[in-house]
Amino acid sequence: MQRTDLAIQTIGLGKNFGAFTALKDLNLQIEPNSVYGFLGPNGSGKTTTIKLLIGLSQPSTGHSYIYGVDSADRSLQTRRLIGYLPDVPAFHKYMTGLQYLVLCGELFGFSYDDAQKRAYEQLERTGLNDAANRKTGGYSRGMKQRLGLAAALIGDPKVLFLDEPVSALDPNGRLAVLEIIQDLRESKTIFLSTHILSDVERVCDKVGIISEGNLIVSQSVNDLKKQYAQNRFLLRFDQDPTPLLAQIQGQPWCVEAHVGKNEEEVLTLLVHAADETKAKNELPQIATQRGFTLTRYEIVQPSLEDIFMQLTGAKNARF
Repeated sequence: MQRTDLAIQTIGLGKNFGAFTALKDLNLQIEPNSVYGFLGPNGSGKTTTIKLLIGLSQPSTGHSYIYGVDSADRSLQTRRLIGYLPDVPAFHKYMTGLQYLVLCGELFGFSYDDAQKRAYEQLERTGLNDAANRKTGGYSRGMKQRLGLAAALIGDPKVLFLDEPVSALDPNGRLAVLEIIQDLRESKTIFLSTHILSDVERVCDKVGIISEGNLIVSQSVNDLKKQYAQNRFLLRFDQDPTPLLAQIQGQPWCVEAHVGKNEEEVLTLLVHAADETKAKNELPQIATQRGFTLTRYEIVQPSLEDIFMQLTGAKNARF
């Protein structure tokens, strides 16, 4: 049933290109003032979904709604509900950043003075004040990405669609955009398509994972981690833990164990257990009996990357 209280809703949404089905029976319900991460391998249907949601493509089956308004309705009132940043934004090279944003504002129906005021606000928000009067043909790719974000915000949309918004940014620029997204969540709904899973963990309330046009899962990041928890333990010692491997691997509850290095290049022992209770009780005992000094012992939740690789059937899925 069509609902006006949802920021984004899809009902049986699908898209075919001839005999090829790019999206199959997509059903989403996304609450207002939230950040929804939309993930999938290349060619999984992410960009197709966004184009359907913003009305740039017509569905083969089903419907999509923005606050109860059909996405296929391309009236000015409807277009003001949404903002869109494509993965590779393009601009008229002869225009300055300010001129481009003013034009965008006027296309939304704002007066020149109002459009200019909005343009300056977004240039400041995206850190492009100093480049306002430079021609976009001289912008770096990262600057173009930020200008595209400014253009997406010029109409003060209620729902913002971002397709790989930080792919061209350096670490500082990426951090700045993530901070903007976190600030915007108080007043907007953000639909974020990205391949940088650490960013999703940082800013998203919920996540949807799509593969080969099918939505595999849609739920909160925390619930997803709990659901796919695998009884994994991390142990650190004063000594090299390699001599413990054979004994631990011989336990009936041990699925897999190996020694690796963390980000600080410190050797750690990683254990995947079939029985969490037995592993929790016996791992410290084994270490103590062998004279090892345990300095860190914790149950490790899977990362979003681990879950993503498992659900999408990635060949290199990690332990």
